Amino acid sequence: MPVNIINDNSTIQLDLPKSKASAEIRLFGATVTSWKAAGGSERLFLSSKAALDGTAAIRGGIPIVFPVFGPPSDHVDAPSVVKTLGRHGFARDHEWAISTHTPRIDDQDKVAITLELRTNDKPEIKAIWPFETVLSYTVTLTPNSLHCELKVNYLNGEGDMHFHALLHNYLLVPDSTKTSIQGLRGTFYIDKVLGGEEAQLDTDNFTTNAKPIDRVHVGRHKTTPPGEAPRNVKLVYNASLLQDPLGRMGKGVEVTRSKELKDTVVWNCAEEGNKTIGDLEEDGWKKYVCVEPGSVHGFESLQKGAFWKAEQTLTAW
Repeated sequence: MPVNIINDNSTIQLDLPKSKASAEIRLFGATVTSWKAAGGSERLFLSSKAALDGTAAIRGGIPIVFPVFGPPSDHVDAPSVVKTLGRHGFARDHEWAISTHTPRIDDQDKVAITLELRTNDKPEIKAIWPFETVLSYTVTLTPNSLHCELKVNYLNGEGDMHFHALLHNYLLVPDSTKTSIQGLRGTFYIDKVLGGEEAQLDTDNFTTNAKPIDRVHVGRHKTTPPGEAPRNVKLVYNASLLQDPLGRMGKGVEVTRSKELKDTVVWNCAEEGNKTIGDLEEDGWKKYVCVEPGSVHGFESLQKGAFWKAEQTLTAW
């Protein structure tokens, strides 16, 4: 069957046998930990030292960041309730459940599953988050793409609910120093490595140059025309025959997203940062580049009874 529950009921496996595409989603954090496009080549990085036993957020795959990006202290506009939360919020380090309200899609060319996190079912979340919230996350696999849809439902609480949301894609690459990022030319970005300095990108093709990179490319800037759609971003492997002699990895991955995911974070810790991250394997920094669509420059706001929905598609090419 294209939808299976494996690893002692901790993991959902999606399979398309005809194309050999597959995906794995952990119930812990609803984290996608594997995505293989047609032909069976892995496209996501998962650290060999990642905790997969529910003791910590998973290092790799696609962690879900909600309701705050990074440490709350990074955001001067953070509401008081957000200031008490941990780094990247709580969605990525709690157990989710398979939704009983959304039917599965299960056919030859498409397979999908929906997971839910209900904050009122988690006493430890309810104690720090006074808004009754349901997060719904649908992952859809096709032969050459992975589609992720996140829906935030604010059911009950006092006042408006403010939040960030981001999909933290760890994209597997043959060599992060040679991989280029395309599609962000002209965007303004906040450079966290340089203490929050702001600059404008003047090239459409840049690499990390083996140096730490941690940028928030802002989708809605004072010079950005209202309503402008967020950019598609291409990650181009530039792989040599030595790195990928059979060409199985293809040329790269394209990240597209809905207008709600207006910002783009680009991150790689580089060699010096690798040494400070305990669950990142040795030389892991060479194997990934994070391209993360989100809404993290300013907080989204929801009134009670309203919902917010955003989606991304990763396409292998």
